[in-house]
Amino acid sequence: MSRSTIIFGLLIMCGAAYLASKIFAPLPVAKPVVRAPATPRTVPAPQAVRSRPAPVVAPVVNREPEVRTALETRFSELREEGRVIRDTLMKSEPKANQAYDNLGKNPEYQALVARRRLLEGTWGQASEAEKQSIVNEVNAIRQQTVGMVLMEISRLNSQPVAPPQQLQLTGSSSSRGNTPQAAPQPAPPPPIIYM
Repeated sequence: MSRSTIIFGLLIMCGAAYLASKIFAPLPVAKPVVRAPATPRTVPAPQAVRSRPAPVVAPVVNREPEVRTALETRFSELREEGRVIRDTLMKSEPKANQAYDNLGKNPEYQALVARRRLLEGTWGQASEAEKQSIVNEVNAIRQQTVGMVLMEISRLNSQPVAPPQQLQLTGSSSSRGNTPQAAPQPAPPPPIIYM
């Protein structure tokens, strides 16, 4: 064996012996603390009388104007957002006009629009609590109608474009005259759904 191997082995054995002495060494015993018995008090301690501070009352601030202006602002923002969404769709989607025309015939869409208009009409006479519920309901109606419009646009975009009809002459032109008849159209392919 080489000299370095022997030295390294001795170092390992010394380290192991040191660890064994720390692990297997007896634990030190703590000396018990002897307490002197306390002498009982014969005279009771005086009771400290604490005065209660006066309750702090926050000044009553009329917050109705703040709430009213917040509701008015939100209501006008909802109406403006609806207009902006419609204008944006009309500019960006080529079939948006057709989607709005199709939905205008849908009774569910008509009922939602009628309800929104009724709520907008009762806005001026409503109390503060009613105004909050009107804002919430108008927001829900706007979300539903925009969702319906987007669904209709996606439905219209998924439909295949119909090819222009070609006129064909059938039969002899002398017996029937020149009456063109359209060829029967093949069934459209199923829509493509991207997931």
